[in-house]
Parts: sequence; C-alpha cells; structure tokens
Amino acid sequence: MLRFIRNYRPEISEILKLSYPIILGQLGITLMGVADTIMVGGLGKEALAGVNQANNIFFMLSGLTFGILFAVSTLVSIKVGEGNPNKGFITYRAGLLVSVILFVIQLIILGILISNFHWLKQTEAVSEIAPRFLKIVAWSILPMLIFLTSRQFTDGLGHTKVSMFITIGGLLLNVLLNWLFIYGNWGFPNLGYEGAAWATLISRIAMALAGLWYIRYSKLMRQYLPKVMPKLKEVWIETYAIWKIGFPLGLQTFAEWACFAFSGVMVGWYGEAQLAAHAMALSAASFTYMVASGIAMAGSIMAGNGYGEHNPIKIRRVAHVTFFLLGVFEILNAGGFILFNEQIAHLYKAESDVMPFVLPLFFLAALFQLSDGIQAGAMGLLRGIKDVVWASIISIISYWLVSLPLSYYLGEVLGQQVYGIWTGFTIGLFIASILGVWRFYRRVKNLTIFD
Repeated sequence: MLRFIRNYRPEISEILKLSYPIILGQLGITLMGVADTIMVGGLGKEALAGVNQANNIFFMLSGLTFGILFAVSTLVSIKVGEGNPNKGFITYRAGLLVSVILFVIQLIILGILISNFHWLKQTEAVSEIAPRFLKIVAWSILPMLIFLTSRQFTDGLGHTKVSMFITIGGLLLNVLLNWLFIYGNWGFPNLGYEGAAWATLISRIAMALAGLWYIRYSKLMRQYLPKVMPKLKEVWIETYAIWKIGFPLGLQTFAEWACFAFSGVMVGWYGEAQLAAHAMALSAASFTYMVASGIAMAGSIMAGNGYGEHNPIKIRRVAHVTFFLLGVFEILNAGGFILFNEQIAHLYKAESDVMPFVLPLFFLAALFQLSDGIQAGAMGLLRGIKDVVWASIISIISYWLVSLPLSYYLGEVLGQQVYGIWTGFTIGLFIASILGVWRFYRRVKNLTIFD
C-alpha cells in the first residue's frame, strides 16, 4: 500500500483536492434527506414511511434527469483538457435549456403517479401522506435541475468548492425551515410532514438562485464568460451534445435509482415498520455513498481531462487511484455499520417495533458498501471517457435483469420480505461493480479515438 501511495502521489493529491469539496457538497444534499428523515421521524413511523416513499418516487424519476445533466461536467472537463475552458459556457447555457425541458417531462410523469398512487399498493397511511408530500415537492424540480446544471459547470472547470458552499448553505436553511414548519416553532404554522416538503422547496429555490448568481457575477467566473453571450442557435446546437452523452447516462442513473425506489415500494407491501427500517438503513448508507460518489466524480473529471489531452496513460493512472481510494474508504464504512449499528438506529429515533428490522439491515448495508463504491467509480470513469452506452447497458443488466427480479423472488416468493429485497440489490451492485471495472479497463486498453 505504501509503495502504491508513493508511486501515485500526484494523482492521489489531485483527486483528494478535487473530491473533498464535491464530497462535502454531496453530503450536504444527502444530509437534507437525513435531516428530513430524523425530524419527520419524530412524528411517528407512518409519517416517516410516507415521506420516505414520496422521496423514493421523486428520486426514481430524478435519476433520468440528473443523469442527462451529468453530461455537462463531462463535456466541460473535456474542453478543459483540450485547452478551451471558455467554450464550456455554451455547454452551461445549453444545460439550462435542457433543464427546462426535463422539468416539464418530469412534472407530467410525477403528476400521473400522484393521481394514481393506488397503483403502488401501499398501506392506507402511506397512500395518504406520500401524494400530499409530492404535490409540494414537485415544484422543486426546476430549481433542483438549475442548481445541478450550475454545479456541473463549475465542477467540470475544476472549481468544486463553489457548489460545496452553496449546498452547505442550502442544508442549513433546510434544517432551520424544517424546525420552523414541521413543529410550528417561533410562531410559524405547524404543518407536520408537509412542512418538510415546503422546507425542501424553498431551500432548492435558494440554491438555484445562488448558483445562477455566482456564475454570472463572481470574479472567479469572469474568465469563463464570453464578451458576447452565445446566440440561441449556438446553445441549441450544444444541446445535441448533451442529449447524445446524457441520455445513456440518464438511463444508467435511472436504472440504479429506480432499482432502489422499486425496492422501497416492495418493502412498503410489508407495513410501516419494515418500510421505516428500510428508510433508516438506506438513509445511513446513502450518507456514506455520497463520499464514494464524490471520489468517483473527481475521478470522472480527471479522466475527462485526460481524454481531452488524448492521454490514455493518465486516464489509467487516475483509474488506479480512484479504485484504491474507494476500496479503502468502503472497507472502513463496512466496519462502522457493523460495530455501531445500534447507535445509528437510535440516532434515527427507531421505535421499538422498528428496531428488530433495522439492525440486521445495517449488516446488509455493510456488505454492499464495497461493491457500491466500486461501481460508482467505474461508472464515473466510463462517463469521463464518453463510454456512456456501455455504462447504461451494465446498469440495466445489473439492476433490472438481476437485482429487481431477485429481490422480488427472495422477498415475496420465498417470504424473506425486507431482508430478501436488500439481498437482491446487494447482489446487483456486486455484478455492476465487476462489469463496470472490466469494461473500463478493456476500453482504455483499446482507446485510440478521442472524439
């Protein structure tokens, strides 16, 4: 290990420098969900289960829209590697245009699901709470996508601290508004779980405005702003590049996120206690995943730079370091979930009937930590070298052809319920990690075309 660190010290230093602001920003986003889970948990397991199911559905659809906009950072990082960072602004403007289109599509689909929530066959309490929560949060789609676009632009340029500070500010605002709106503190209306939805909406609007303002008026961004704003025709042409890379990325992200969302829907068949346990364990696992995701994004940016430089050796060295850092981190995570499972459960205020379900889930979370991190790294690196079609194929195979059918079979047919469902998507993550690493190194070995 020490020899590896000495040989790859420059790449390790660069990835850590790029990744820690991304990690903090990612953690800020995840902590919004964790804060909602903890603060809504005080209202009881029914409210917790309903809000969790609403967020499951919301982020299932967001997997496609988020994935498409991930193309912005890929295209910008490649332009940086080519020595043309100023051309990234057109990509940013095109990303904003794509965001508006994706907002309309996602809002329509979400509206259909809200009106027909009975399709999901949830309990009576969840079927009442989740649609009411979603009706409010649905309007946060556009500001969420706008902030994501601004974040992808600045991250692609290598200025990863920008989105970190905005996200942390959004987190603090979200926690404050939760405290005010959920419980009616300081004379504010007591809105219960709907207060968490309003807090999320307002926080995302604030984050979007902050991102737009920073790119337009900050001194750091002036060097990337053209003297004459790009014409609509130029921006429209650039949207094709985003769709070309982004649509396969969207399929890949959607396949993964929808797998977890549908897993939550299946857990909902077994009552509020198991669904609340699922929400707690998955929330904790998502928290640690954001660190792995930050490392993977930094690796993707550096791989994109290497791709723009036509330098396969650099790409390969970046990959070695990315997988090394992810492996070390996820092994430590697994140990934490095993040793401190009860303490984590008490943090979420698990009720007595939830505790017997949630503790074993932390052991399963420990098992899938390593695979989850490695597959995130592999998919990020494939994105960096524009090998997005294979990334989507691997995700569809791993999550839709393996994980979901296996989860259903183990959980419903064999009667293992929540434990069978978790075992199913753990196996899916393991397959995705193996196929992702295999495809990346095979692609880099034969990499001769860089456009």
